[in-house]
Amino acid sequence: MEAASSADPDVRRYVGIGEAQGASGMRLVTTRGVPGPWGEAAKGILYVKRIPYLSVAQEAGEPNDALFAWTGYNNAPVMIWNDEPPRATWSDIVMLVERVASAPALIPVDQRTRMEMFGLLHELCGEDGFGWNRRLVHFAQAREAAASAGTAGLGNVQFERLLQKYPVRHDIARGRRRLITILTLQSEILRAQRAMGGSYYFGNALSAADIYGACFAAMVRPLPPGQCDIVPELVASYTMTDPEILAAADPLILAHRDFIYTNHLELPLRL
Repeated sequence: MEAASSADPDVRRYVGIGEAQGASGMRLVTTRGVPGPWGEAAKGILYVKRIPYLSVAQEAGEPNDALFAWTGYNNAPVMIWNDEPPRATWSDIVMLVERVASAPALIPVDQRTRMEMFGLLHELCGEDGFGWNRRLVHFAQAREAAASAGTAGLGNVQFERLLQKYPVRHDIARGRRRLITILTLQSEILRAQRAMGGSYYFGNALSAADIYGACFAAMVRPLPPGQCDIVPELVASYTMTDPEILAAADPLILAHRDFIYTNHLELPLRL
């Protein structure tokens, strides 16, 4: 079962690595105190499927040696089902959860729709996708700001570890173009669906794309206080301010996010 919450119902209680490793069933590793969209989406699909799980903390920017010794990963999310190998990619997590609980189905039965959904998910979640480039553009801009200020580094050991884990391999201009392209695609899909009277990315039913789309919208603008309580520094880093990128994001993206959270996901977030 999911670990019981603390006295504050909005705060998630995490179990230790040893307890999680010795348990059976579902275990999910997410980053403590951070609404990372990959992790929040993994929580979301478990919530929709009503699959109980133990929460395990990964600490952002820390070595996470015990986690690595157990799973082979020091990042999050990582999903572990019984004695099966840990899953750490969005696609493996989606496929695992769909197998563990087939209803409600989050993968379309229609093969063409299935292919379209996984294509959108890759553009959101995969390497060189929206989340990937949003993170790298943020890192690159932080580096440039530090250089402009005449400082040798960012002065934050945890952030420097993240930069080593996710090095910036292309320039900001390319990353911005990818963000604009993907947001434009999302906007077009949602507008077409709304024109046909639909509230979801594909057809008239919730799919994994809706959950991931809602969670990744946090990288345009995080959920408001009361629904997602995070430190001001995280609010600033998650809030998109580039006017050209924002122009590509139809208001429907955030409206869809709010619809999915209100009707299907857990609020407030427990980080």
